[in-house]
Amino acid sequence: MAITLNNGFKMPIIGLGVWRMEEKEIRDLITNSIKLGYCHFDCAADYKNETEVGEALAEAFKTELVKREDLFITTKLWNSDHGHVVEACKDSLKKLQLDYLDLYLVHFPVATKHTGLGATGSALDDDGVLDIDTTISLETTWHAMEDLVSLGLARSIGIR
Repeated sequence: MAITLNNGFKMPIIGLGVWRMEEKEIRDLITNSIKLGYCHFDCAADYKNETEVGEALAEAFKTELVKREDLFITTKLWNSDHGHVVEACKDSLKKLQLDYLDLYLVHFPVATKHTGLGATGSALDDDGVLDIDTTISLETTWHAMEDLVSLGLARSIGIR
């Protein structure tokens, strides 16, 4: 079963989230999930396991367990990368070993101080409070997300 997104793409209603998955277990978990019929995998830069997920997906494609077009892959933009949307998406794609994402989401609609591409720590100010970057509006982030679709890096975009 799937839901149809505004752009006409179908998103499976059941997916496997990879949050808190142990790196050493990801390959078997993803392989077995595909064998059981899972075709939607929910990832995020903040989960810190995109590389391992990418290795598992690459193996599944190489062994012809599944074709890329038969999977729906979601990942998410981290707070500190709002000012670097295209670069962050490309970094996730590289780690996931994919040419495109089916869905790229803004993980949280708040921009924080940039801590380095792919670094998902939360910068704190001198008082120990989350260091919000007020120079980057959600509108700016959204327009950059739209660019991902134009560039063919993401088929669909959204905010979590």
